[in-house]
Amino acid sequence: MAKKTLFAVALILSGSVSALPEDRDQPIDIQADQAVMNETENRVRYEGAVEVQQGTFKLTGDVVDLTTNDNNEVETFLAEGAPARFENQRRLTDKEPVRGKANTIRYAFDTDLVVLSGDAEVRSEGSLFAGPEITYHLESGEVIASGNRAERVNMTMQPKTND
Repeated sequence: MAKKTLFAVALILSGSVSALPEDRDQPIDIQADQAVMNETENRVRYEGAVEVQQGTFKLTGDVVDLTTNDNNEVETFLAEGAPARFENQRRLTDKEPVRGKANTIRYAFDTDLVVLSGDAEVRSEGSLFAGPEITYHLESGEVIASGNRAERVNMTMQPKTND
């Protein structure tokens, strides 16, 4: 098995790159065809065209598992789909939100890390990162894409335009 190579690439965009701070103050809205709660495991499984939204952050999948801590605070979302998708508006001035898709998307609520696995893609302002696994930090905009000789990382950057 080829040794995994980690490529860290800072997503360089003009202006501030933090997620909208008011998103954290918004309620989390979850819609699905069905939900099964397991209180002993602090987990809820949502199935069937699941849509999760908090402010400008959106996560969709065929199945989404939500885990909480003992204080009933959200810890993680794990979305699976064909593909699962997320989007997030980072700045009020952005023309389009950052968008990503993959077979599996794990969002760690406390660290604002989104890990996309399996045919992963992240798009921002016309640029594209693609690879077998991508970690995206909602607050800083940092993208870390990992691959190997068999499954390479790809980045396509669009030229800067004078608007």
